Amino acid sequence: MPIPDYLTRHYITGEDPFLSLNDLPPEEANRIRKDVNQKYGWGGFYGQDDYLLHRSEIENWIHAAFIKKGGKPQDLIPVYFFLGDVVGAYKKFAGDTSILKVPLSSIDHLSISFVWPDSMYVAERGPSGFTGACQRTNTPQVFTYDELEGIVMDVRAYNDLPCRTAPPACVEAQVWNRCALRAWFASCHTCPSI
Repeated sequence: MPIPDYLTRHYITGEDPFLSLNDLPPEEANRIRKDVNQKYGWGGFYGQDDYLLHRSEIENWIHAAFIKKGGKPQDLIPVYFFLGDVVGAYKKFAGDTSILKVPLSSIDHLSISFVWPDSMYVAERGPSGFTGACQRTNTPQVFTYDELEGIVMDVRAYNDLPCRTAPPACVEAQVWNRCALRAWFASCHTCPSI
């Protein structure tokens, strides 16, 4: 099975598809986060009052780890995507979302970092491999585009575990170049309007 050649982003229709909560003043970002929690029934870690603080710490960690691996981020705050499609990823949003599929070829690979199963979780490993569980982390393992083949193999092995207690894993991508995203969006005649 080939590695997907595009990134997918779900966003609420009518909103800026490349805006992150951490781009906003903390009061506004928290208000939006609470509204989303209430409207769509999200909760867990996303529902905690200190979520945005942890999100910022994690983004700083990913940014620094990505640079150490040779990445060249253009921004300090990323835009989040999935590698390929993720079935049912945002089903709670129902008809409220639009989806962008950005070809990997349209973004400099040195401005895209990857983590899995999520930037806030790590898949647990035991002596004989993955255990099927995930654990919260503020220091996820960061991967580059050149490491995608190994990541996709790990994700498939994890998802095939009969003992998996966490939801199926996916590859999360952080694009650190909004200028490239906006240039692609402006040239894309099939993109939804914002």
